[in-house]
Amino acid sequence: MNWSYYKRTRLHSRVQLIFQYLTYVTFGAIVACLSRIPYTQRIALGGVWFQYIVSPISGSKARISENIEHVLPNLDLEDKQKIFGGVPNNIGRTFTELFFPDDFLRIIETCEITGEGYNAFKNAQLTGQPVILVAGHFGNYDSIRGRLVLEGHNIGSLYKPLSNPFLNRIYVSRISKIGFPLFPNDKDGMRQMINSLQRGETIALMADQAMSSGTKLPFMGRICNTPISAAKLATKYGALLIPCLSNRNKDGITHTSVMKTPIKHTDPVEMTKQLNFLFEQHLQENIDQWLWTHRRWKGYYRSDS
Repeated sequence: MNWSYYKRTRLHSRVQLIFQYLTYVTFGAIVACLSRIPYTQRIALGGVWFQYIVSPISGSKARISENIEHVLPNLDLEDKQKIFGGVPNNIGRTFTELFFPDDFLRIIETCEITGEGYNAFKNAQLTGQPVILVAGHFGNYDSIRGRLVLEGHNIGSLYKPLSNPFLNRIYVSRISKIGFPLFPNDKDGMRQMINSLQRGETIALMADQAMSSGTKLPFMGRICNTPISAAKLATKYGALLIPCLSNRNKDGITHTSVMKTPIKHTDPVEMTKQLNFLFEQHLQENIDQWLWTHRRWKGYYRSDS
């Protein structure tokens, strides 16, 4: 055994653990301070913090610009500026809301859900039919799930555990108040999620991010690797596939939520095309509230060739 390498590895692990713990303590202190600020100002502060501090440091404007040039090359300057400011502000507000779930749920309780999908969902709950709520990263995408939880429904969903084990405990405890059960984004989590569907329960999935093994489908007029798993699961387990769309209102605090008419079971690819079309429409109507920081068309940019 190479003892020198072993010692270096152990030292690195200890240093990393100490750094993760200090990050956890610092974050806990920030959350404690924010909790003393009235909710409206707290959420606004989260938006400003992300827009003017985190976003410039992370270089998110360059990623947003890359996406805009790829799919909306003729977008006017005013709309570009709206996206550059609105997207990181919405991300910061959403992140802050997720870490203060009790206050967030009190707001959501006053925000109604509309759409044919809402009635279809309630009927499915009475008959025991499984349901898949499929959403995109618009506004605070947890607003619909949170509202349904307040009505007494369990809404399971996948989540990606944080690499920091200390922070992950806080993260899971907070987001589980907005929706439960939670399934880790791994093989065991997928198994749990499928078991949930087989029991006639409801799960929530996101379907607007790049996936290396996805199907090549158009979104905003450009090909991208698209997950069709939601449609496949719906047809396999006889689940309703309900598109869920949300956006943050002009006050920056309340939310508008719509559950669209369930997509009829046909071919999973065709079903996913319908989802993409609905997402496109919603994006064009709420251009500064979609997650433009994500490389949705990864592998198809000029820089990727």
